[in-house]
Parts: sequence; C-alpha cells; structure tokens
Amino acid sequence: MAWRPAGVNKASNNTHVFRHAKSSSSSSPSPSSPTLQILAFETAKCMVRLVALYKSLSDDEFLKLRKSIMKSPGVAALNSDDEAYLLGLACKEMLENLDQAAAIVSRLGKKCIDGELNKLDVAYHNMKQGIIDARHLDFNSKHVGKIIEQMEKYASYTSMLYASLVELEEMEISEKKMKKWKRNASRNINYFNEEISLRRKQVVQFRKISLWNQTYDKIVGLMAQIVCVVFARICTIFGPFVPSLACTTKNRHPIRRNYNPIPKSPEVRSSVFRISAITNTDKFITRNKNIEGNGGGNQMLIHSAPENTVGAAGLGLRYANVIIMAETYFYSTKAMSKGAREYMFEMLPINLKQSLRGKLKSHWCKDAEAREGQECLAQRWKVALEEILGWLAPMAHDTLQWQQERNLEQRNLDARPTVLLLQTLHFSDLEKTEAAIVEILVGLSCIYRYENPRKKGGF
Repeated sequence: MAWRPAGVNKASNNTHVFRHAKSSSSSSPSPSSPTLQILAFETAKCMVRLVALYKSLSDDEFLKLRKSIMKSPGVAALNSDDEAYLLGLACKEMLENLDQAAAIVSRLGKKCIDGELNKLDVAYHNMKQGIIDARHLDFNSKHVGKIIEQMEKYASYTSMLYASLVELEEMEISEKKMKKWKRNASRNINYFNEEISLRRKQVVQFRKISLWNQTYDKIVGLMAQIVCVVFARICTIFGPFVPSLACTTKNRHPIRRNYNPIPKSPEVRSSVFRISAITNTDKFITRNKNIEGNGGGNQMLIHSAPENTVGAAGLGLRYANVIIMAETYFYSTKAMSKGAREYMFEMLPINLKQSLRGKLKSHWCKDAEAREGQECLAQRWKVALEEILGWLAPMAHDTLQWQQERNLEQRNLDARPTVLLLQTLHFSDLEKTEAAIVEILVGLSCIYRYENPRKKGGF
C-alpha cells in the first residue's frame, strides 16, 4: 500500500519505477542501522496523515469545527444540531485516523534495532487504556513544532524522489527507442542524454535527503512522538465534551504520571516508550481489547450510520453527484440538454423517480392555473433553489472531497486538515435529503420549462 502517483499501476510500481531506487546509495548504512528504502513512500504517506491530524487539532481548527462547521445550515438541518453528538463523531473519526497511523508506525517499529520501538503497539494500547499518562504533553512546544517541520520536509523530499523516479523511468524507455534512430538525430540524442543524466543525479540527491536513506529507528521515533502528542491533544480538547473517552476516565487504571514519552533532548532515543517499566502488560492486552474511548470499540465510524441516514442506504456519493450536477446546471448560462436531464434522472433510485414525477405534475398543474407570468414563476424558483443549494451543495462537495482525501492513489501528499465525515451526507437524514434533492430537480425543470416556452422539457 505504498503511496504512488495516480496513473501508475502496481506492476509498474513494483518492477520498473523502483528499479532505480533500489540501487545502492552513496552512503551505505551500517548493518545495525537499516534504512527505510522502498518503504519510504508508505512512510511518507503515514507522516502526512499524522501532520494533517496534528494541524486539525490546533486551537483555530477546533474553534472552526465548533463555531463554523458544526453550526453550518446543512449539517444542522440534515445531520444534527446536537453539539455533543457531533463532537463525538469528530472525536471518533480522529481516533480512528490516529489508530491507522499508529498501526503503520508500530509495523515499521518491528524493524527497528531499539527493542522498545519494537513494542510501540503495546505502548499505544496502554496509553489508550490510561496505563500511560500522556495528557500533560505540550501540543504547542517548540520541540514538537520542529518534529512536525522535519516530517513535512521528509515527506516533501520523498514525494520529489518518487516524481523523479517516474520521470526517469519514462526517459529511459524513450532512450531505448531513440537508439534506433540515433544516426539521424544526433543533436536530439545529445540533448536527451544531458537531460537523463541530470534526472539520475536528482534521483541520487533526493534519495539522500528523503526518507529513503533514513533509519527505521530515527523515523519511527519521530512519528511515535507525534502519535503520543496527537492522542494527548484529542484527550485534552474532546475530553470535556466526550465523557466516554477512555483517557478522560479517572482511576480507570494505575497511571504512571512520571512517564514522559517525549524526550527533552533533540536526539530521538529509546526513551520514547518505556515498555520495560510497565507491569502486567500482557493482561491489559488480552483483556478488554475493544477500547471504550473509540465510541463503539473497533467498529469503524463509517459503518455506524443509523438506518435512516444516507450513509446507511449507501447513497452518499450518488446523491452528492446529483446535487453537484444540479448546482452546475443551475449556475450555467447554457440550458440543460435532454441527454443531461435523462442522465441525472437515471441516477435516482426508483422511489425518487416516482416522487419526482408526482411533484412535477403537481407543480405544472398549479403553475398553469397561476395568474403570474412564466418569467415570474421562473424567478421564484431561482430564488428558492439558490437558498437550498446554498446549504446543501457544500455538503455534497465535502462528501466527494472526503472520498478523494482517502484515495490511496492521490498524487499530492497534502498535510492540510481534512474534511470530517460529519460534514458530509453520510450521517444525513435520508428522507430530508431526498426531499431537498427532489425540490432542486423540480425547480430546475420548471425554470427550464418557463424560460424556454418554445422548447418545453423536464424530467
């Protein structure tokens, strides 16, 4: 599951692109200190996820979540206006994201020389159970800030390395073809040779400064510290609003309050996790594996949508696309073609098709009897649709963005805060959402009908 740019298939990823990356680097590491090498790309993606999660927990982002996102008209109308419920969803999603990152860091830790880094999974479990106290960690400390900056640089250099490898692979394929007509294009050959030589030098340089040439112990140590800091931050900011959070439950387990998983020295040492000092570890691992703080144990948040929601019906992406298409045609200066109307209509489930037909007949009958002119009726529909799309369309866009941000094939490693599931249509009331969609489609059809009297049409 290593990160790779979009458009590069697995076969190419494993057999061609990395052929250059597997060549020995100029500074050969000692056998006692293995480097990430091919796992640098998966590690970079995990790093970016951790940095994005860290940034999403800042004071400004948490304030934005509570005062803007959760109180947006769409979320309040279709999802919930219960602050505790929405914060619980946000907390659970962030913990799940952290769990996924921690699992990758723990797996990489198994390759570390440091015995304590080999047991990161145990330490993370114990921290979530309250055996290790991480609540006092300073989220905004200079030390943590430097680690975040360092991780961003490593991820950026690793992304550049991958891009250079892809380009070099393409150039070498072209090089083989150019040999066939070398006699007739000597000038082009010389220019091409200079370019491919430069690209090879770039690959060597990026390999040196990227994650490729970094040791497991160093990188796992950095990432493990951020895992601790992020978990502590989640406990700090969500604790007052999410009582079920395990780390906020007092006296649940004996806590080692003198434990500090963030070493004060700049060097990353094995003091990140003091596993050896924790007693009865195996008992805590085999007992109560479903951590209460996750709001449902190991159940994924995406699978926890109530039965009456869009997500439970599996219609989130489909409805998001319908809404965005409707928005596009509503603000377009061009009339919606018959083919476009038919395509949008076919995207609807059977029950919505029936509801749409019924509403259209009802509105056309009423509007035919109305004394107002057709232009006035069209204008009324425009005002109504603009209001509905004003709060519904952002949720549709967030639904698509949520999917895109979790697409493993995305080209860019972006460390910005991501969209939360509570912002999407996933937890939206199914009946209310479908009613809004029908209203939009009825409005579009009526606007088109009344503004084009000679070319009447509709769904």
